[in-house]
Amino acid sequence: MRFDPRLILFFGLNALLLFLILRVNSSLSSWSIYFVMLGPMVVFPALYMRHAAFFVCTLLTGMWVDAAMPAPFGLFTTLFLIAGTGIFHWRIRFRAEHNYHPSILAHTINALAIIAITFTNGYELIGVSSFWIQFGITLIASHLALLLIAPWFFNLQRLCIHIFHLESEPESFPTS
Repeated sequence: MRFDPRLILFFGLNALLLFLILRVNSSLSSWSIYFVMLGPMVVFPALYMRHAAFFVCTLLTGMWVDAAMPAPFGLFTTLFLIAGTGIFHWRIRFRAEHNYHPSILAHTINALAIIAITFTNGYELIGVSSFWIQFGITLIASHLALLLIAPWFFNLQRLCIHIFHLESEPESFPTS
């Protein structure tokens, strides 16, 4: 097995995105606004890397997010592996050179992450109306911010691939 240096690049950029989002969330905590920006972390590793490198990158990213986020440990690792595997198997259908398909994938994964956090942390509060107001605010604020963050993050990943002279073409497309 050949080591893929994009694994380190994608994991490092995912850690940077998580750090920045946690900094923003800590500064907005007095207003009870919380951004969830986990969708873009899975998209490029699933679209660009081989299955072994994708699995390692997604596993490390999921464990890193699990350690930092207020959710049961293993939730994001499992969610990232399931969502990333779906993208990996259907990646021949997505155009990775532009931001349209990766942004749609990031929004989908982000919505799944918000729903997963909601139902694992607040299952007993489903009947409370203020719970649904907070859920709606988090969902809307996260996706509005993701409209700006996702293209920036994908372009940053492409720029780093170009700067470090790494392979910019997806590897091992599925044949069926």
